[in-house]
Amino acid sequence: MDEAAGITERCVAISRAAFGRGDLDAAIADLHRLPAGLAVRGVLAADLLPAVLRSVSPTDRDRIRQIAGLLEIAERHPPDTADWPQVRAAARSIALLRAGADGEVVDDRAMLTELGTLLDQVGGDDNPATAPLLGSVRTMLTYLRALDNGDEAVLRRFPDEARRLRDQLASIPAMAHLGDAFAGIVDVIGASHRDEDLRPSIDQLRQAVEHLPPDDPLRDAFEEVTTFFGPLAGMYRDDPNAPAPALTDEQLTAMTDLTLRPELGAEGRASYHGGVGGAAVYSGWGADLARVEQGIEHLRTAVALADPDSPKRAGHLLGLAVALYHRGDLTSSTRDVEEADGLLEQARTLAGGPAHPMWAAINEMLSYTRRRRGAVPDPHKAALEGLQEHAWKVLLQSDLPAANLAARRAARDAVEVARQCLMFNDPDNAIRALDAGRGLALHAATEVGNIPRRLDDADRPDLARRWREATASGSAESLPTGLRHEVLSVLAAPGGGAALLDAPGLDEIRTALAALDADALVYLVPGNRPVPGFAVIAPQRGPTGYIALPNLHVRNDLDVERYLTALARRDAVIADPGRDLTALDDPTDFAASLDSMCDWAWRAAIGPLVERYLPTLARPDAGRPPRVVLVPMGELARFPWQAARRSDGTYAVQLVAFSQAASARMLCHSAALAPVPPTPVGLVVGDPDTGGVAPDLAAARAEAYAIHRSFYPGGRYVGRRVDGSTSRSGPGSVDEVRDWLTSTGPGSGAVLHLACHGVINTDPESATSYLLLDGGGRLTAEELVELTARSPERDIGLIVLAACRTGLAINGYDEAYSLGTAFLAGGVRSVLSTQWAIPDRATSVLMYMFHHHVMAEGLPVWEALRRAQIWMLDPDRSFPDRMPARLRQQLHHEELAHVAAWAGFVHWGW
Repeated sequence: MDEAAGITERCVAISRAAFGRGDLDAAIADLHRLPAGLAVRGVLAADLLPAVLRSVSPTDRDRIRQIAGLLEIAERHPPDTADWPQVRAAARSIALLRAGADGEVVDDRAMLTELGTLLDQVGGDDNPATAPLLGSVRTMLTYLRALDNGDEAVLRRFPDEARRLRDQLASIPAMAHLGDAFAGIVDVIGASHRDEDLRPSIDQLRQAVEHLPPDDPLRDAFEEVTTFFGPLAGMYRDDPNAPAPALTDEQLTAMTDLTLRPELGAEGRASYHGGVGGAAVYSGWGADLARVEQGIEHLRTAVALADPDSPKRAGHLLGLAVALYHRGDLTSSTRDVEEADGLLEQARTLAGGPAHPMWAAINEMLSYTRRRRGAVPDPHKAALEGLQEHAWKVLLQSDLPAANLAARRAARDAVEVARQCLMFNDPDNAIRALDAGRGLALHAATEVGNIPRRLDDADRPDLARRWREATASGSAESLPTGLRHEVLSVLAAPGGGAALLDAPGLDEIRTALAALDADALVYLVPGNRPVPGFAVIAPQRGPTGYIALPNLHVRNDLDVERYLTALARRDAVIADPGRDLTALDDPTDFAASLDSMCDWAWRAAIGPLVERYLPTLARPDAGRPPRVVLVPMGELARFPWQAARRSDGTYAVQLVAFSQAASARMLCHSAALAPVPPTPVGLVVGDPDTGGVAPDLAAARAEAYAIHRSFYPGGRYVGRRVDGSTSRSGPGSVDEVRDWLTSTGPGSGAVLHLACHGVINTDPESATSYLLLDGGGRLTAEELVELTARSPERDIGLIVLAACRTGLAINGYDEAYSLGTAFLAGGVRSVLSTQWAIPDRATSVLMYMFHHHVMAEGLPVWEALRRAQIWMLDPDRSFPDRMPARLRQQLHHEELAHVAAWAGFVHWGW
């Protein structure tokens, strides 16, 4: 047979196979043997592509490589057919997906842009032939990009996207069975990203794959997932101090075999070696030197394979450094520690800054190697700088739940770094460390409006203009993640505004304390037996200090556990729409637990602070008590520290004035605003009719009406009057409160008193808190930030949240994002919020006395609350002449002096 006849025969065989009448693999091999310059070669490649696409699985690497090769041939001599754009789009999307999953292509933004272009070329989402496939690939790549960028909003939404993807794949016969299995693989990756137990996700994936056909290539992919992630899942431990389970030789061999697959690129192979090495070191931690050394060899291979410019290389360097440091512990080798230190310096340079997902871990490990080597005088400062990563991650997010997810490890890391600082007798930087893990979501909410000014200061008016345009709708969620990333990169660069990421320094804190007329900012940090708790103190004048507090534990203390249990029960009662609020006024189990908690609070923290530390400070000006601003970390935020009780029965509130702050950042934010003196004009909201959503608040109604008539007669009263009728000024709707918050008219006033229901939902997926107003309308904490921040010219001096649990954090105590702090973030000067479900009758009297001290006696807000609380404790209390008879009747009730009646209110701000 001559050459021409052979070429013709091959072309016929290829064409027959393209239409299902021949061996597909043989046809592809024949195509590659055809002369490179043969024009018909492109047409035949284009004919083969649909057949290959119909037979491909997302995990079939051989087929995907064939698609890439066929596409390259076809594009040299593309056919002039109507269906070629659709075929090309499908083939290119599969190639992009494989590249993205293997990490072979770094520019994922370019990939997503190209996918969008491909969709447009074939008719977009309206084309039923290609839209499901291209849309599915785009979803997958978006997920991979979100993992790399730490975009928690996208990751949180992905379960819904995975369900949509499953429905799209159902329309493609060859891929209909892959949706559940793909979603299962994504769940495993997501659980790994969140540091969660992998076992439930792997079990769910196993069930999904069991429904696949016996010869489906996805079964092989599942075996890879279980081989690699299975041993890691077995290492999940509820108790971090428990020994790690051993990695068997068989498991290690199976994991190692995955690194040998010929289809892996260098980046993919490096990732597998890094994972195997990390698992080996982890399983040998503390005892098995041979296993640790096996891990080190894999980690060295990962470093050698990784591209020198790849961002992932920093992670491989970190893994190797950790392994060497640990081997140095086992062998007392200084050489290993020195090598680890050098690798970490390389990793730090390559990571470049807080945008890198390993920035905190690299710097924390660097502080350990520096401390072991004694190479620098302040090794803990590296770990402190690493905490900037947490602020970066939170500022990058587009909504509150995502910000809370991004901050989930911030407080834990901050406390660890603070302890390092105190080991070096450096309380100044311990304060900065603690603040780096506090209130980051709240910080992000306050900074959205400041970004344009910061960009102008950084000489980037172009970015400032784009930011203003993106936020024109008034919603932070309108900001693209890409724009956030670009802006943060500018502001975090040297000279670009590092204060955006850094906690305030001591000079800034002192300036804020002086403006607020406070003596000290005090962080209370719980211990974890046998490690003691501690208080770190920044005074307005004098050196910083700290106190070890060996009794400051919230676990394994009967008084504390009893209080927290009773508080949880009380919260459960208030969350029940059918609750009987009168039960909250009785001295029940909660009241009894409060009583014993008061003694513990003095013994554990407030006693040492008042008796040992405060006497060392300069005495405050005559006429006022010492004033302390507390930042309680973790669950300590749930305790009424002003109710700590000395052995002689004296409460802390009788000795010291207490306020609270979400963080030093928020303290400085509030202090930078000019004070707004109260006037007898404002808005009072009294028990709006929720339409049956929540019970009536008869005492709160009387309280609000009396406060309006006695102290704010020039203002407006909305809601229900004492007799239950609706006020002529309005029913107390969401729109009425919104309008008041944004009004700049001279008649609006500067005081808002809300006697209504506060509701909190701490579910991580839908965490929010809101005020419940007329008709069941909701005004959420997130909206309150936007409303108040949107009108910077609106000066609001005081907001009183006389509603249940308005000071309780929505998600995580250290995030401190509540209804009360939301107002502060928006620029309100002073806020009173509540720590628990407050008793209806006692609160009405307390609130009346508070406003009496503000308006009739001209006291600062913080002192007015303190005086009102002391008044509640006084058995010989008298009442103002203007107090209505209905409220005076409450004076004869003994529960007014009980802690539950007065200690639930906390002051924030001015």
